[in-house]
Amino acid sequence: MSSSTELSVGTAIQEGWRAFRLAPWAFVGFVLLSSLLSQLANLVPFVGALVAMLVNLWGGVGLIRGSWIALEGTRPRFEDFTRWNSVAIWRLFSRQFVLVLLLLPIALLLIVVALHASDAWSVFGPLMNLALTVDPSDTQLADARNTAALELAINFSRSPLALLTVAIGWLLAIYIQVNQSFIGFIALLEGLNPIATIQRGISVVQGQWWQVFGLLILQLVILLLGVLALLVGLVAAAPVCLCITGAAYRQLFGQEDQADLLRSQ
Repeated sequence: MSSSTELSVGTAIQEGWRAFRLAPWAFVGFVLLSSLLSQLANLVPFVGALVAMLVNLWGGVGLIRGSWIALEGTRPRFEDFTRWNSVAIWRLFSRQFVLVLLLLPIALLLIVVALHASDAWSVFGPLMNLALTVDPSDTQLADARNTAALELAINFSRSPLALLTVAIGWLLAIYIQVNQSFIGFIALLEGLNPIATIQRGISVVQGQWWQVFGLLILQLVILLLGVLALLVGLVAAAPVCLCITGAAYRQLFGQEDQADLLRSQ
């Protein structure tokens, strides 16, 4: 079922900014903390990537919880961000994982078609044979890589099918990014199963795809401004954008915490 409520981008930005201003230092502090812990986790031998992923999921749940509290007009405490909730973390992970699994075959097909159309196999074949016969530090191998990259780029630019395949891939990626913009909020606040979560995003957003697309463009501008302002700007821009997304979610999907995210431990 599609949403009957028209998304007001201006209202979402105003409400998102107002929510962030309720506890700016808590938002920024938690982003810094979760980012630091994620970077440190990557240093752990063997399991670093897994630990970092878990930290990022914890950070995502905390930011969504904090933004939801702020959007309801209450100043979130720092412990609202940091509170551990294994059920919510699993919901967020499983919904995103299923989405990736559904998209992976399509992505692989597009990659194979593009590589075949640009005759990539004839370019990579000699390079792989050379890599097996010479020392990795040999300058001959580096020259061969550069030559192969240039040849592949030329083949790619001359292949209409390869260019069309990439264009289709980009359009598909943008379409999915827009209609799954709220997957984190749906997963944590509605508690639907993975497939139903994905379908919910599609059904609600499809009638207002262009409005949500415009909202994402504005959020991208905010993030770019944050990058230009170096680290301080970026750690503020990220939670501001999340609060804006939450405000838009409340317009389109409703304001109920159906999965008891705020009350569950």
